[in-house]
Amino acid sequence: MEKTEKIESLKGLLKSAIESHGAFLVEVSLKGDQQRPILEVFCETESGISIDKCAEISRSILPLIESSGAIGDNFRLEVSSPGIGAPLKDKRQFKRNLGKLMSLKYQDGLEMKQMEGDMIGVTEEKVMIETEKGPVEIGFDAIDEAVVKIRW
Repeated sequence: MEKTEKIESLKGLLKSAIESHGAFLVEVSLKGDQQRPILEVFCETESGISIDKCAEISRSILPLIESSGAIGDNFRLEVSSPGIGAPLKDKRQFKRNLGKLMSLKYQDGLEMKQMEGDMIGVTEEKVMIETEKGPVEIGFDAIDEAVVKIRW
């Protein structure tokens, strides 16, 4: 099984188990070498995620991963939040970051553009960003990358 197939298989396996803890799956990555890979599982909740919640999820999903045999039996599991500066992957992350400074790369027709501004609104289809030139609406389907920026 290829790495991307393993990751997709693991996402399907872990999604409902993580949701049973009141969290949602953001991303799964597989790093390191084949002898002892590192499985990184990034989770979030609507109000943020604690270390204790990550540990609870880790204990819950470890048996699922082991019994699936998807990555063998000699691996390291790390469950955490995506962290500051990590690109947003799930629409629910946008809602959680309403009012924050965002950097967006997005497709505008055939052109890739970038903008920065405060996120002033989120719907199921788009985000609204307040830029220096005024508010701009961008559909989720056009967003290539969105990152929360820290104000200094």
